[in-house]
Amino acid sequence: MMESLSEYGTTDQLLKILLASEHARADAWLRRDCRALDALLAPDYYEINPFGRFSRDDILTRIFNLCTLHSFSINEPHVKRAGKDSAVITYQCTEDISMGKVRKTGTFAVEAHYSLKGNLWKLTHWQIISPLQ
Repeated sequence: MMESLSEYGTTDQLLKILLASEHARADAWLRRDCRALDALLAPDYYEINPFGRFSRDDILTRIFNLCTLHSFSINEPHVKRAGKDSAVITYQCTEDISMGKVRKTGTFAVEAHYSLKGNLWKLTHWQIISPLQ
């Protein structure tokens, strides 16, 4: 049974929107397109990844130039509304990324929080929850 989300569409539609945003985020890293990444992030964005916790400014001005995303895939995505204007997408990602000379590869549980700003879903928080065994 599909959950209704009134004017925002169904859960399936929301999953497609947020999944597209997650692919766009990964694509920005893969293409080394900082402007594309910037457009996806909310002003209060922060990220927790295998290298630490970083603010939006940290990601865009320091980390982006140091990191190289070699590959990224999304598996088993799920979405849940967290309020009228917020949602969380969770999934398993298989990622190969390096920061400087340190390279991390693995499959991780990810949680990405989004807020509706006008008619756009903006990424407010992206976190690797834990490595999967």
